[in-house]
Amino acid sequence: MISIVSSDVHLGAVRFEPPHTRPASAPAGPGYFEVHGRFTLEQARSEMPFVAAHLVMGFDDPRIEVPEAAGEAVEPSSPMAVGEPPGGCGWLLGDPLGDTPIPAAGTVRALLRAPSDLTALSGFLRLDATVLTGRGRPRRAHGGCPPVRFEALPPEGWAPAVVSPAPTAGLATPAVRLCVAVDTESYSRFTTSEAARSQQRLLDVLVHAREHAGVREANIDLQHSGDGQFAIFPAGIDESVVIPRFVAGLRTALAATNADLSPHARLRLRVALHRGHVAAGVNGWIGYAPIAVHRLLDSAQVRAALLRESDADFALIVAEVLFTDIIADGSASLDPARFEPVEVRVPEKNFAERARVYVPGC
Repeated sequence: MISIVSSDVHLGAVRFEPPHTRPASAPAGPGYFEVHGRFTLEQARSEMPFVAAHLVMGFDDPRIEVPEAAGEAVEPSSPMAVGEPPGGCGWLLGDPLGDTPIPAAGTVRALLRAPSDLTALSGFLRLDATVLTGRGRPRRAHGGCPPVRFEALPPEGWAPAVVSPAPTAGLATPAVRLCVAVDTESYSRFTTSEAARSQQRLLDVLVHAREHAGVREANIDLQHSGDGQFAIFPAGIDESVVIPRFVAGLRTALAATNADLSPHARLRLRVALHRGHVAAGVNGWIGYAPIAVHRLLDSAQVRAALLRESDADFALIVAEVLFTDIIADGSASLDPARFEPVEVRVPEKNFAERARVYVPGC
């Protein structure tokens, strides 16, 4: 069994059966075969049920195509949603926002089209999971296991075919991701022409901050809102590098932008960071983190911090899980002593979460 861990807290474990190959179940032409696998979850404690699990199977050879995939939860049986992470395929079981325990096991199948020179199918398996923790009003905790390597031979009698390089997969892939929400302070003070210039400054600042963090714009999913922006960063980033560099990029970009502006035109921002399991819906991202990051962004605590520190260009609020994982030990070039603990409560939205507020230069 491989541990599923979040913030050094053991949430449970997962067992992977080695993926195996077999001929395609229906004639699909040269180059096609199927890969099958199974995973089994084990709760750390009975009062911590799994409510979502996301399994990713990635392949080392980027030429492998996945034209079809399916999954099935067992006990009781139910279909699993299918995603398309880069270089592989993914299956989502359950709802990260839900509170209904999911079955403890699932089987998956993918139809592959492989290049003519393939001698072995190799890659990795990784599972991210969401559990409910606590009694009364339980919280959701997100964790994952490290990638597990696998290797399997193509099925006997497989007829290879030449395939072209696989196209880049889209960003709408269920996974644990860093969510960033930003809002311009006192945006309503601007006239129409002033608002247009403020929006451009905002976009320029955020592009600079992400570039400074080493994250390519092509790998970011953005939602614009005039006076703000919501961004979902790609899966698999090193947050211990990306987060402090993003914060540093914000600071330098805002300082440069505001250097020649009047107090009226000055760009000041509220910024919120959260992390969690998200999936693309038909009208936006689905998951706890996209909702929670906006609750933090709109909280009285971060608004008060920016109002109190009138010389600061921005105030940042981060979810406690990010503070614990990335900032608390001081290794991420951000001083943990500068992060003020707060409790954000929005009773009418059934939201309560611990967080940390940081204002540069205060």
